[in-house]
Amino acid sequence: MNGVSPEAQEVLKIICAVYAAQPFAVEKADSLRPATLCRAEQQLALKELRQAGILELRQKIWGEKLYQIPVRQLAAIHQHFFSMSPLPVAGERVMLKLAAGSGLPGELFRALLFTAREGLPLTAKGVIHKKNISRLAALLSLREEHLRGLIPGDAYAEPQPLTAMVLVDLMLMLGLISRQSEAYMLELERLGQWFALNEPQMNDILYNLILNRYGLQEPVRQHFRYCISAGEFPPGQWFSLPDILDRLHKLNLAADYPETAVEASCLAWFSCLAGFGWCELGYSDYGDWCFRWTDSKPSPDPGWEAGDSCVNLFTADRPAPGCGTVEDLNAPASVEKQILQDSSLQSFIVQPDFEVLVPPEVPYTVRWTLGGCSELLHSDDLWSFRLTRERLEHAAEQGLSPEMAISWLAAHAQGGLPEQVDLSLRQWAKGIGRTAFSEVILLSCNSEADGADIAAHPRLGGSLTRVGPLHFIVQGDQVEQVRKELAAAGMAPPRIIGGREGNAKQKLFDLGDPGLPLADFVLPAPDPKRGILSGEAVYQSLPLSSAEVEESIWTGEENVPQMWIKEWRKYHGSTAQKVMEQALKWGIKVRLSIRDEVCDFIPGRISGHPWRVSGCLLDSDSQIRDAEMELDPGDWEEMKLLIPAELRNSSSAGASGYVMIR
Repeated sequence: MNGVSPEAQEVLKIICAVYAAQPFAVEKADSLRPATLCRAEQQLALKELRQAGILELRQKIWGEKLYQIPVRQLAAIHQHFFSMSPLPVAGERVMLKLAAGSGLPGELFRALLFTAREGLPLTAKGVIHKKNISRLAALLSLREEHLRGLIPGDAYAEPQPLTAMVLVDLMLMLGLISRQSEAYMLELERLGQWFALNEPQMNDILYNLILNRYGLQEPVRQHFRYCISAGEFPPGQWFSLPDILDRLHKLNLAADYPETAVEASCLAWFSCLAGFGWCELGYSDYGDWCFRWTDSKPSPDPGWEAGDSCVNLFTADRPAPGCGTVEDLNAPASVEKQILQDSSLQSFIVQPDFEVLVPPEVPYTVRWTLGGCSELLHSDDLWSFRLTRERLEHAAEQGLSPEMAISWLAAHAQGGLPEQVDLSLRQWAKGIGRTAFSEVILLSCNSEADGADIAAHPRLGGSLTRVGPLHFIVQGDQVEQVRKELAAAGMAPPRIIGGREGNAKQKLFDLGDPGLPLADFVLPAPDPKRGILSGEAVYQSLPLSSAEVEESIWTGEENVPQMWIKEWRKYHGSTAQKVMEQALKWGIKVRLSIRDEVCDFIPGRISGHPWRVSGCLLDSDSQIRDAEMELDPGDWEEMKLLIPAELRNSSSAGASGYVMIR
């Protein structure tokens, strides 16, 4: 808030209390005007807030204009205006009702690993096959009860497991997968950038996505979520939900909302946070619901937004070990290069029973590689995998030979591989790759006569192998030459081969060259079409014109006598009425002398014959003396119009100037 005038801060506080980060029509701004500000001062305050990036003017497709506090600013605004100072509840007085889950980064890792191994194919209707989405849901520790009330009913109409749908939606919003014609596919470059983050950074990014994408987004619910996210609620301490709701009401952040409905919404949110591993829910012996953050508590970053480098935002107090390069295996040549470079790296512990224990400090790049050649068992504080023949075979199918996988495991295992594990792995390796299926291109003919003609073609003998009266195997690098010759003979085959033009298979471990610098992870730009669960609408942001406010307020100056502005004097009743009408038109204040005291008056309505004016009367300290004062011309002596300095001389006035000409 540095550099923002008190008037602008007052306007911002009211807007935030009423709407939080929800958009509202421009026409409603006047109803949010502080009583001590005139209409012109409020419009100048709105302009100042827009210049500071604390308020944005947006536009719907059909032209309706909306004001909105950017979501990225809401945490800082809450911290400035709505400090709670809650009192913790003694832990021994709280019974745990809902424990924290294993953690969302681990759940997301499982979903990514499932996508790489088994895929997320789409039906003809464009939805994920029920078998695949159900199998993904079965792998997650997240349960439907954690997410009850999280997604509005109109945003989730598919009869598929909500837990898996949320994970797929998050992968899409992070840009880690993208929708192709037949399936959702991994974006391997972005996956490498994501795995270069550490877990606290992942938690922060995921929390900001969830905070502003899921759950009902009514202002009171946004206020609650941002209030409990503040540093006043440290991890490990229990806090009473009724106490928090009472403080929301005292801060005027929950007006006109039934307390029972708000409490139910808050409990649903806590259940969601618990499922993601961020908080726990309990019940005190006083009969109150309580919650506490876990050590994984994320933070809503005030500068976070799509398009920003998330690494740079969060590294100030959450460094990412190894961030900047991909430290894991890729194609076989990359794996070999990494083993030579990182032969001294000791990461995980391989047990004699084939279980692999992974300490929390091990980078996610290493976990991803390990997930390619072993089965993920647990993904809480201490991750564990199990080496299996099936996974070793799967790694080979993805381009990582058994020999290279064993070398990589030995290089990263503390103390090396146990002897019996090493022997078993090498025994398994002997049976892998001895035979293989190969895809070939088969040329088919309609008749044996055509087959005989093709077999006798003088220039096709070295490109084809006949395997029957009607069929030939075509060498892969000779397809175009064969097509050309057959076209010349009047037997051109279609370019579409087997109903498709190609099927390039993704490699699970192909995350790029580990020797090259890795770009920071950047969130994709907002796009309501990216996810599979409905999110907030994205409206076009409008630029601020330097003359926008002046043109809308300061009009017709040439027709107004300058003495009304510059001179302090008493006017005849009819002239005084014109002065008041001009103040009402411009939305400015009038300075009056009432019983030898100088006051400022904000006219609201002129009526009657003889005329009278009603409005708000302020004393010399700009404090409200009477919010609904009605005056007639005989109630004051001298008067003059008060023009905000920025309107009076916009070419020289500062952006935060609200000094009135005396």
